[in-house]
Amino acid sequence: MAVVAMTTPVRLTPIDITNKRFRRALRGYRTSEVDEFLAEVGADYEAVVLENARLREQVAQMEQELNRYRSMEEAMKEALVLAQRTADELRATAHQEAEILRAQAEMQIRQQFEQQRKAIADLQVARQRFAIELRSALNGMLEFVERYLSLPPAEIDTEPACPEEKTERPEPEQSHVEQSASV
Repeated sequence: MAVVAMTTPVRLTPIDITNKRFRRALRGYRTSEVDEFLAEVGADYEAVVLENARLREQVAQMEQELNRYRSMEEAMKEALVLAQRTADELRATAHQEAEILRAQAEMQIRQQFEQQRKAIADLQVARQRFAIELRSALNGMLEFVERYLSLPPAEIDTEPACPEEKTERPEPEQSHVEQSASV
């Protein structure tokens, strides 16, 4: 297999084409026609070279623009990923905060329930104590009344037992009408 050497082709410029001179031969071409054709080919070739340069510049600009768009696309992808990550983090944080608030509310409700239960138990104990004390006081009074009623009338002392317990009985006031009548 033969290896073909890659060489860069020799590029002709429009000036090379226009200035190209051929040797005269006996039965050769008309020089004026050859010169006209070379001028025409040179002009067309110059237009092609200029168009090629313009297209290369346009391709370079488009490549720059494409690179810029790729950079923008990459930045947008990164921003989108960051926004998604931030949204996920916010969602997770909000969920955690909601769980914390729920747990705190449950604990507060349990504490309030326990306080109310204790208050009810304390009130029940106080009510039972009061009922026992009231029953005891009523029984004591009932015994006193029964003893008093069981005493013969002669033993009932109308005078107080202690002199300090004596109280002066106020004279009954005469009614206002009686006082006016005596005047």
